[in-house]
Amino acid sequence: MGVILRIINKHIMNKFKLFLMLLFFVTFSIFSQEKKYTTYQVQKGETIESISRKLAITPFDLLQLNPDIKNGVIENNLLIIPNKNYKAELDQELKDHIKDGFLYHKIVAKENYFRLKQQFGVSKRILRKYNLSLRADDLKVGQIIKIPVKIGYQLESEILKKSDTKPYLVRPKETKYSISRRYGISIDKLEELNPEIKDGLKLAQIIKVPDIKEIPDQDENFVWHQVQKGETIFSLSQKFKMSQDQLLETNPDLKEGLKVEMLVKIPKAISAENMSDFVSNIPNNKHLEVAILLPFTTKNEDLDFENDRTLNIVTDFYLGALEALELLKEQGLSITASVFDTENNKSTISNILRTNNFDNIDVVIGPMFLQNVDFVTNTIRNDSLAIISPVSSKDHTLFASKNLIKEMPSDEQLGESMLSYIQKQYKNQQLILVADSITDQNYEFRLNSIAEKLNKLDSTQEVVVLRPANGYIKPDHFKDSILEEKENWILLFSEDDVLIADVVNNLGVLPKEFNLTLFTFNFGNNFEKIDNNFLARVNFHYPTNTFIDFEDYEVKKFINKFKIHNFSEPSEFAFKGFDITYDSLLRLAKYSDVDSAFGGGMSERLSCKFRYIKKPNSGFENKGVFLVKYDGLNLVNVEKEPKDIN
Repeated sequence: MGVILRIINKHIMNKFKLFLMLLFFVTFSIFSQEKKYTTYQVQKGETIESISRKLAITPFDLLQLNPDIKNGVIENNLLIIPNKNYKAELDQELKDHIKDGFLYHKIVAKENYFRLKQQFGVSKRILRKYNLSLRADDLKVGQIIKIPVKIGYQLESEILKKSDTKPYLVRPKETKYSISRRYGISIDKLEELNPEIKDGLKLAQIIKVPDIKEIPDQDENFVWHQVQKGETIFSLSQKFKMSQDQLLETNPDLKEGLKVEMLVKIPKAISAENMSDFVSNIPNNKHLEVAILLPFTTKNEDLDFENDRTLNIVTDFYLGALEALELLKEQGLSITASVFDTENNKSTISNILRTNNFDNIDVVIGPMFLQNVDFVTNTIRNDSLAIISPVSSKDHTLFASKNLIKEMPSDEQLGESMLSYIQKQYKNQQLILVADSITDQNYEFRLNSIAEKLNKLDSTQEVVVLRPANGYIKPDHFKDSILEEKENWILLFSEDDVLIADVVNNLGVLPKEFNLTLFTFNFGNNFEKIDNNFLARVNFHYPTNTFIDFEDYEVKKFINKFKIHNFSEPSEFAFKGFDITYDSLLRLAKYSDVDSAFGGGMSERLSCKFRYIKKPNSGFENKGVFLVKYDGLNLVNVEKEPKDIN
């Protein structure tokens, strides 16, 4: 539901933000309805059997809905269970279909238990066993019930007439190749069994497949790449930096030729190192379903846009995302976007997920806060859906979801990127490492690791380590460590505001005869009060997850467009909202599966860089970092600067 709303008067900007949010939620809420399934949180001491008795369902049904609990349940686990409040709705378009061993049948006028038994050979007792709603109420016209296949009914005899085939329901994002590979046949053979699919598959279409056990498609050591038009074995070998022989060895089917939509296995160790550039390509008639979950807190009586930083961050991010949706539509991508206010509340999020259908959603952008991201990844169990964690840089490794995308690089990644740059650029400079006086074990470990790596750069000298005494470092200590006859690199490993100011002020007043470059491993608010002239004097370098070149043509175009639509300058979070939404949807437009989309190479947008690394047994983490330096009072992207760093 791609509704784009705009303001008409500058002086009502804040009221517009509130109006925009309220209108969106009113617009989308009218489409919500009770879902067939809901969630249940496991209580202390409960078992599969006790939960089944409590909820009046069979252990078999519970395991069918939650296959990951076959070895037992754990306290606080979220389970999928039938929703007792679900009421069947008349659907004139829905046809009987087979899924997971059951026929899903819509009750028509004058149909009763006797006629169902005549038609399908199933008793009232069996129907009530597999349909919770029938235990409390009678059959209703338009109601969807499930009938076990083993009872012996016939559905569309032409589908079931061959003993060597079985019906198969096409699921979201499946392709002819993925289905044929799952059953060990060629695409040609699949089309021979199903002539109607030669022009393409349709979601929820029932097709014939060999009546054999599926070939497992999960391998912890590999990821899948979906072949795009124009790709060759040679281009894939270049893309993933592996030989053609390695590709053929891993994928024997390639000997028969490469086909569009074919899924190719790539070793995770290799795919994680894919540093080629992502090339966008929006296929014709491509459609994406997007859900945006952000904490607008529209139910609050007083929305203070003047003083509430979080509210402004959320709103600006959202307005940036709207710009991305609009641009993508102009470029030919069909998008349906649904927006929800999470209120930064788990109960609200649970209700959103329970009362809205997320089965066909391609990507969820949000929630914003880490604990809510954790809740959503544990509740939505759909590996074909990407869940974007947009702003948190905290550790996501405990989240087991393989479809989670962490957008903001961690503080550790920022530091690692700066250290790697220093190691590559080092040419016999004097190295001085300035550290805090704290004795935290984790801090000391990281400090010693940095010092050890620096010492390996040059066997003829050892890095000088300066630490404060009584809260500051004496100026004489700097003078004794800094050499006039060579370049001096000062590496600041600190988050102490006082120490940072002390270091910059001491270095900033040194005579220009001293050749100085100051590096920091983490750049935050502790540098806000530092004199920019001092930072320019020391040729200051820092890592950041966001960098905006205001002289760039595309940046200027975005700013102008944003101002026309919103009568205000875009903030850093408006840029992030645009970049994250635009980049994620471009990737998912090109590739149907999450692994291929986010493992498909690097990209750089208006303010963010995207270099995704697949984490073992988890999702993707963005390690795209900018290295920035002061060039006079101007900020320059170091990696685009052709000159030496001094």
